[in-house]
Amino acid sequence: MSREKIYGVDASERNTRLLRVKVLRAIDLQRRDFLGGTGDPYVKITLQIVENRNSVIDFARTHTVPKTLNPVWNQDFLFRVDPTKHRLVFEIFDHNKLTKHEFLGMFSIDLHANIPYESAERLFPIKDYSLLKRSVLQRVRGTASIGLAYISTNATSTTTESTEEEEEEEEDSQQNDSDFEIITHRDIPESLASSTTQPLPPGWEERQDALGRTYYVDHNTRTTTWTRPNGQANPSSQRSQPQVGDRHQIDDVDSNNTETTIITSRDADVAATTTGTAVTTDVSTVDELGRLAPNWQMFTADNGRVFYIDHVNKRTTWIDPRTGKPTLLPAVQTELSQNGPLPANWEIRTLTDGRVYYIDHLSKTTTWTDPRIAGPAVPYSRDYEAKYRLFRHNLSRPRTNAGNQIDVHVNRKDIMETSFRTIMSVRDAEVLKTRLWIIFDGERGLDYGGVSREWFLLLSREIFNPYYGLFEYSTIDNYTLQINPLSGIFNEEHIKYFRFIGRIIGMAIYHGKLLEAFFIRPFYKMLLSKSITLADMESVDREYYQSLKYILDNDPAELDLYFVVSEEVLGDLREHELKTDGQNIQLTEQNKQEYIELVIKYRFIQRIVTQMNAIKQGFQDILPLDSIKMFDEKEVEFLISGLGEINVNDWRTYAIYKGGYTPENAVIQWFWKAIGSFNTEERTRFLQFVTGTSRLPMNGFRELWGSSGPQLFTIETWGDRTKLPRAHTCFNRLDLPPYENYQELRQKLVQAMEMSEAFEGVD
Repeated sequence: MSREKIYGVDASERNTRLLRVKVLRAIDLQRRDFLGGTGDPYVKITLQIVENRNSVIDFARTHTVPKTLNPVWNQDFLFRVDPTKHRLVFEIFDHNKLTKHEFLGMFSIDLHANIPYESAERLFPIKDYSLLKRSVLQRVRGTASIGLAYISTNATSTTTESTEEEEEEEEDSQQNDSDFEIITHRDIPESLASSTTQPLPPGWEERQDALGRTYYVDHNTRTTTWTRPNGQANPSSQRSQPQVGDRHQIDDVDSNNTETTIITSRDADVAATTTGTAVTTDVSTVDELGRLAPNWQMFTADNGRVFYIDHVNKRTTWIDPRTGKPTLLPAVQTELSQNGPLPANWEIRTLTDGRVYYIDHLSKTTTWTDPRIAGPAVPYSRDYEAKYRLFRHNLSRPRTNAGNQIDVHVNRKDIMETSFRTIMSVRDAEVLKTRLWIIFDGERGLDYGGVSREWFLLLSREIFNPYYGLFEYSTIDNYTLQINPLSGIFNEEHIKYFRFIGRIIGMAIYHGKLLEAFFIRPFYKMLLSKSITLADMESVDREYYQSLKYILDNDPAELDLYFVVSEEVLGDLREHELKTDGQNIQLTEQNKQEYIELVIKYRFIQRIVTQMNAIKQGFQDILPLDSIKMFDEKEVEFLISGLGEINVNDWRTYAIYKGGYTPENAVIQWFWKAIGSFNTEERTRFLQFVTGTSRLPMNGFRELWGSSGPQLFTIETWGDRTKLPRAHTCFNRLDLPPYENYQELRQKLVQAMEMSEAFEGVD
């Protein structure tokens, strides 16, 4: 025993024991993506302090088992631990030669749990642990078999005395031969609480998408979510379908549209640390409205707004559980008045949830952006609206024999099916270009544009909802969509529905209405019949991108890859040859360019070619595809979903700075002055330039996502004044040279936006 290495704390520390850890095996691990169906897994064992999840006292690592999803390690490790203070975290990784090692799952064990002592009279106890995620979007599956047993106390204890409590604990442990483990709340991080194996609530179903990611379907509300619901949660709180920010061709905001933010307590901690917004320790359960319900607490954020913690469901909310109404942001008017008086004919108002908006009585429009910050709009060299006006001018009118109007009868409760039957029953698509007259069953009203606008909005929320299986969320986030290659499994008539969707997109563009749908960049390129490049893959699946980029930049012969990709379909691993006899064609330096092109083609085109062709066919029922080729793929997103109103104040609030820049730095002050001077289109284009999409999460810039999770907008010092700004869309980062004056900075920003398609600095 003395020859074995002992990990953990020093032998001189009191109250310690020797713990033998046996890492036996893992079963059914998550597969790799296209680089082969198996992995090279190993286990990292970390000893931590229970109260500090970021602490690392010591760690050990197993050997790597090559090319398997069911590895057997059968390795023993000795850890010196304090059971009252320590826990073990087990993490499984796939040893990756191309990029960083890929996370395959984790679990943790508190050492004050009921762990037996080694005994010659009984077998070493082995237990199976389900692997958990570290974040919602990770793909994890499988179990690991681990054994834990303390070694005889008289041989290893460093204490001369044992407390009565310790002796009782040891006695209980020695007498217990069961395979049960006492798991406390601390065993499972809050972000992983949804991964527990408790039964789903009534009306819920667990599914996996084409990427192997687990998501949950609520048949009660017909919504989907990445988060596993608990049995007590209100179904309405589990909705994952994001509310889309207000988007428009002109400035018009629905002032009645209020939002309520519900975040986990861990999310609140992350938000506080990453944005510099602290939460006070003003804890209370009673105020002038009376006492809160049991297991509720009241806190005050540093901006003075009160929020509530529900310890039963482990969530925080702005809504007072006693009144059902959100708390107000105190002294909003006083805080905003620091920006000076509003321009003439402007008015400021506050919604019930504390959000502020502005009314321009001259143009009769509303906006989220403070006119005192935004500054005057300026002409733009690539005028999207000029293109849009030309596009509208060139639209052909419906034939004279098509009539003047089409009545569309729909039911709000079944808007997707009733709309599908009505629209697809029209044989002469020219009729769909006549005046739309939307009639909701059981409602009286005249449609002079508002009802049809509402119809497009409500319908788009349904047809693009991943609940129906036609679309799924992209790999990197939960608000951009891509076509589900397995759509036929969920809907036998999926091709008809995709043609219907194509008609709806064409009708929305033709009639000047907007859809609540935001797709990955390759979708818009396919609509324009443009080729998809390796750069397009980065914004959708960074793991794919990094692996292919490695192949492009290095000799791939040592990787032992062939012209085959692996794909998991409903739990079965299937291989697809990229070309004839691909399983026998090895990847080499000479053929790697062809390999990359074929992988991109398969990933974005071949798997969904039938669905995409149906969308194009439906679109062409209304408009020729050539009619939108004056736009680039970014502008097609504007055409379908409109220009988003970007709150510069919110953007600035949730920005961080690196490389010597600070909020007070002159270059940073000039930067925000330039952003404030941009008009709506320029701001949207710049947002696309730095993040890869014009789409913002429901709660604005504080919830921006990067390639590996939440990532705030970042500005970092880079280069000299001769360089253009450089964007890293995967990290929402702008590399900004230290320009010498405002005019130079603004000119360089605009130039970088204009050249983003060809500019080598954009990644």
